[in-house]
Amino acid sequence: MPANVGETLFYKASFRGIHAASASLKVIKKTVIEKDSVYHIQFKAKTRSAFNYIFPIDDKIDLWIDVKTFLPVKISEKIREGNFRRSTNLVFNRRNNSAIIDNDTINIEKYTQSPYSLFYFFRKHNIKDFEDKKISLIQNKKTIFLKLKIKENQIINVPSGDYTCTAVLPTRGDNKKFKNKAELDIMFSNDIKKYPVIIRIKLKYGYLKLELDRVIN
Repeated sequence: MPANVGETLFYKASFRGIHAASASLKVIKKTVIEKDSVYHIQFKAKTRSAFNYIFPIDDKIDLWIDVKTFLPVKISEKIREGNFRRSTNLVFNRRNNSAIIDNDTINIEKYTQSPYSLFYFFRKHNIKDFEDKKISLIQNKKTIFLKLKIKENQIINVPSGDYTCTAVLPTRGDNKKFKNKAELDIMFSNDIKKYPVIIRIKLKYGYLKLELDRVIN
């Protein structure tokens, strides 16, 4: 199973090449939202004390993903990065392909994702099936289309050990380049757990690179 209640992934996080923060992904519980069975998952990232004086980060994202499709049903974001602050609540309506973001309603694609739900979506599905496929992500009250590039058998070393991984590398679907080359990169271990071993996330003012440090099941 790609989501076991209680599983917690701990990461060492670097910002602009400096070990600046700690992060975690935790499957908190299985629950129900409007008759849909969901997993409640929480992502946290917080800077170490020394780095707080340079660029403090204190992010918490709660997401609820459908236990069958692993698509997001609800998301609550509290973002604190430097002087930037944002709190957002998002609810997906899969029946009419829309999403309510705070007080605004936008149209979405049938399988629109959150960047954070991808950490678990690809653990459930065969990553290779998505080679050169397009996905829709929702960010900042808009949807963007990404084309997926897949790289297999990537040998990497992180604090938790050595892994052979499959990399998921999104690029803009409109062929435009991101300023920093990618919006989100994820490397999944090639074992039954398919851990997201390395995650590179775009923040407001740069990228946070997460490397798997330890796992609690």
